[in-house]
Amino acid sequence: MGKFVYKARNPRGKLVRGVVESDSREEALADLRVRGLQVTQIQAAPQSSLSQIVNRTASRKPLKSKVLALLARQLAIQLEAGVSLISSLQLLEEQSQDQRLTKALYTIRLDIASGSSFTSAIAKHRTLFPHEFIHLVEAGELAGELPTVFDHLAAYYEKMDELQKKVSEALMYPAIVGSVAVVMIFILIYFILPMLITNFTAVGAQPPKITQMVLDFRSFTVEYWYLVIGILAAVIIAASVYLRTEHGQYLKDKISLRLPVVGNLRKMVVFSRFCRTMSILLNSGISMIKALGVVERLIGNRIVNQALRDARFAVEKGQGLTEPLKQHSVFPKMLVQMVAVGEETGNLEKTLIHLSNYYDNEVNYAVSSLTKILEPAVMLVLAVVVAFIVISVYLPMMQMFSNIQF
Repeated sequence: MGKFVYKARNPRGKLVRGVVESDSREEALADLRVRGLQVTQIQAAPQSSLSQIVNRTASRKPLKSKVLALLARQLAIQLEAGVSLISSLQLLEEQSQDQRLTKALYTIRLDIASGSSFTSAIAKHRTLFPHEFIHLVEAGELAGELPTVFDHLAAYYEKMDELQKKVSEALMYPAIVGSVAVVMIFILIYFILPMLITNFTAVGAQPPKITQMVLDFRSFTVEYWYLVIGILAAVIIAASVYLRTEHGQYLKDKISLRLPVVGNLRKMVVFSRFCRTMSILLNSGISMIKALGVVERLIGNRIVNQALRDARFAVEKGQGLTEPLKQHSVFPKMLVQMVAVGEETGNLEKTLIHLSNYYDNEVNYAVSSLTKILEPAVMLVLAVVVAFIVISVYLPMMQMFSNIQF
């Protein structure tokens, strides 16, 4: 989304100046013409480097699952009730709380009113709408089943939103406890411990080795703070650069699937999304090859992406889906066997729905297990760290009392 500075004449012929926000110069012109302005000059507004970065990042961020679910549900209800598509879009545009969605719906409505198809109008906003949304709209438009398609999409994004919330809730407690503990340890090391040691040394008590280690660490970080910050910054930058490379992303995705508990949760999420999306696409009349291509772009894991790519190539050569999935160990045997049953009986769409429901339940179980494991694990790690700091403070006190007694 960019800003454009314009000069124009209103219906009375008066010269007016202003700024308009739009995705492109053409859309800005169309917006101004709808307002009844005759544009004489328009150009992109200059932006600072920071503004450009912020706007570019925000414009590339897709809509949240909750927003997409609400949009699809409202469209399904209105179209089912007989409301025209343009009227439905206008009503949603007026009700939308998301600024990017509001502007997107406005331009989509204008495109449709100008004779464009719904699919073509949405496809211009690929940064906002995911691949499966666009392709399902295309399938629904061709089959004349847009209300049904939007109903499927609403259910899908509601599931995705529920899943994201559960994962976030599972990680919230450890994050809060860890943050509080880090702040407490920082205060102990950099403020409380030095004051105590000063009082201890005043009465002739020498800090023991463990306390001296903590003091040396503190002194080093205070004296050479620029070096510490530089090393941390260098490590973070190097890691971020490496993770952007193909090898780095492949390694990250590989490790994410092999982590003890989190890896299992990640797999369940991936398989649930794979099964549910494939079911919706196939049930909407999209071919197997095209459906695999869409899912391949949706799954954010390169290990699974490679497996789906190989499966798509095999299906293009005339094979079924079962055999290529068997060639990759990333897919569990139960999933492959159920896909084989679905292909043999001709009910692959229903089989995939059952599988997605199964993996949703597995995700719920994995989230519960992760929560139960994370809480004691975080507490144990924090207890060890805090115990180390407390001992480093307690030992000088004991030594001071011993000196006083003798």
